[in-house]
Amino acid sequence: MNHRKRTVITIVFSIIICLIGLTGSFAGSLRFGLRDEAIEILATEWELSQMQITKIADRMSMAQFFVVMVQTPGIEEQGAINLLDAEYTRDFIASKIRDYREDLLKKTGKGRIDFVDIAALEETYREEVSRDLGYHVTAEDMERYEIIWDNLGLDERFILEHYREKKPGIFGLAGVILSDWFLALAALLAVGGCAGLWFLNGHSFSGHKIYGMALLVLGVMDCLAAAACELLADAINHAINMRSNVMELFFAPVGNMLLILGMLSAVLGAGLIVLSVWVKMRLKRRSRRKK
Repeated sequence: MNHRKRTVITIVFSIIICLIGLTGSFAGSLRFGLRDEAIEILATEWELSQMQITKIADRMSMAQFFVVMVQTPGIEEQGAINLLDAEYTRDFIASKIRDYREDLLKKTGKGRIDFVDIAALEETYREEVSRDLGYHVTAEDMERYEIIWDNLGLDERFILEHYREKKPGIFGLAGVILSDWFLALAALLAVGGCAGLWFLNGHSFSGHKIYGMALLVLGVMDCLAAAACELLADAINHAINMRSNVMELFFAPVGNMLLILGMLSAVLGAGLIVLSVWVKMRLKRRSRRKK
C-alpha cells in the first residue's frame, strides 16, 4: 500500500475514532456522575429547602404538590423545611434516582414514583414526619393528597416508560451510548486504532502523527466541555428560574471526569505526535547512512 492510501486511511480512521471517543468520553462522564457514590453525595448535599419551591411551582408538578401539601392548616414553614432536609427524605430521593438510572440503562420498569411510594414513606417514618413537620398527618390528609396527586397527573409524569414511549429514538440512543458495551467498545477502538496503525505502517509509529493530532483535539474538546459544565449548570438554573445547588452537584463529577479523560487523551495524543516525529527522523538518519 502506497503512502497516499495509508494517509487517507489514517485520516478517516482518526476522525471516526475522534467522534466515537468524544461520544464515549461524554457518556462515560455521565455514567460517572450517575454512580451510586455520586447519587448519595447529591442527595445528601442537595439544598432542597433552598429551592424556592413556591416560585417554580407553576413549572414543576411535584413542586405544586408539595406547595399544596404544606398549605395544610397546622403545618408551618419551618416544618416543611425540616421535612425536606430530613435524612429519610434524602434516602428516598437517592433510591429513586438509582431506580431511574437502572430503568434508563436496563429497562427495569422501576423508573417511576407512585403515590403509594409517598404513602409508604410516611407510614414507615410516621413518628419522624410528625416530629419534623410539627404536625400529625391524618388519614384524611393522605386521602386529600392522593386526590391532588391524581389531579396533577403525577403518576404519568413520573413514569420513565411514558417518556420512552413518546420518544423511543432519543431514549434508545441514550441507552446505547450509556451502556457498558459501548463504553468498552470506545476504549477498545482507541487502543485498537493505535495498534492497527502500527501494523498499517509496517510495524512503525511513523504514521501516528495524524492519529495523535486527533487524540489531542479530542482531549482539548473534553477539557473545554469540562470547563463548560459549571456554565451549563448556571444556564439550566437560570432557564427554569431555580435557586438550588442540584445542577452543580450533578455536573461536578461529570466535569471532573471529562477533565481527567481530556488530559489523558491530550497527553497520549501529544506523545504519539512526538513519537511519530522521532521515528521519522530516525528512519531518515538510517536512510542517509545507507547512502
